[in-house]
Amino acid sequence: MMRLSCLVGVMLVAVSSACAEGEKGFVPSLYPFQNGVKYATVAEGARELKAMGYEGVGSVNGNLLEQFLKEFDAVGLKVFSIYVGGRAEAESYAYDPSVTKAIRMLKGREALVELYVLGGNGSTDAQAVAFVKEIGAEAEKAGLPVVLYPHAGFHIQTVGDALRIAKASECKNVGVAFNLCHFLKVEPKSDLRKTLEEARPLLWSVSICGAEAGGTDWKELIQPLDAGSYDQVALLKHLREIGYSGDVGLQCYGLREPSKEHLRRSLEAWKKNLAESLAE
Repeated sequence: MMRLSCLVGVMLVAVSSACAEGEKGFVPSLYPFQNGVKYATVAEGARELKAMGYEGVGSVNGNLLEQFLKEFDAVGLKVFSIYVGGRAEAESYAYDPSVTKAIRMLKGREALVELYVLGGNGSTDAQAVAFVKEIGAEAEKAGLPVVLYPHAGFHIQTVGDALRIAKASECKNVGVAFNLCHFLKVEPKSDLRKTLEEARPLLWSVSICGAEAGGTDWKELIQPLDAGSYDQVALLKHLREIGYSGDVGLQCYGLREPSKEHLRRSLEAWKKNLAESLAE
């Protein structure tokens, strides 16, 4: 039990170290979401990401985790996170057993559990909190942090929703994620800097993508990083200013270009944007 507590403590220190390190610690790695790594085989995808210079992959579907771990381990790359979830209803909640199976597979690794919470049938915060508590406890056994993943149309669809549920759960290993595309879709008039600042103590995960400022559909809100008019450099500066020093995921949902092309372009844009954000 003492060993488990120490492991959880180490993981939480790692994901929240931004608060202590400040701007000096802003050296994030960019990793693509699994939804952008589309190759004939997982093994080919792992080799291609390594050749391009990525350090791993994230937001991996829990049902595919075993294969991703095998192939990415083989080339020395990391699985940064898994994407799993369940549904909160009026008087109950439900999730697939594959969620706990995936969490157990990650025991002893440095990875995040990205947890989405669907709504339906009059879903309530009480059931969402109960669900998060159960998954948080399972993740704690594996020494893993959980981040509540805001998703348009879900019970947790804003950063504010995620913060409310995370705090109510009273789980020390539960934080929140910021997802640019969902932020722009659900709360386009919200102040970005204020949102990030309010989330700062529990902000353990960030995902970005190219986006059109003022866009409304997913084709406008999810693009390669070198596309769209949204100010990516300003976003990185805000993250640096609040002391975020975690890694950054690359949302690729719905992109139709070959993975090799859009992932290469995004990594080049990332390097340029990161350098500009650190120049001042």
